[in-house]
Amino acid sequence: MKPVELDQISKATISRFIWKCNIAFAISLFSKSSHLLSASRCLVLYAFLMIVVAALTRQRFYAESFNHWSEALWLGFVAAGLNLLA
Repeated sequence: MKPVELDQISKATISRFIWKCNIAFAISLFSKSSHLLSASRCLVLYAFLMIVVAALTRQRFYAESFNHWSEALWLGFVAAGLNLLA
């Protein structure tokens, strides 16, 4: 079976997602409330910003690559999971 090769847009999307998760957790370290809840709120904000960017640039969901919509969904899922854990 042939391994899946990601295009440059997909690689950039995954890289942005990882950076945003790391930044959200770093910001949550300075919070006086629950760290998981603070990270969840940061990720929700990032997800909202990605929705705005995707809507303004008129992106669509593609089966071939990831884009800002994919990133918004991932951020929302991680935020929901952290919210449940908090």
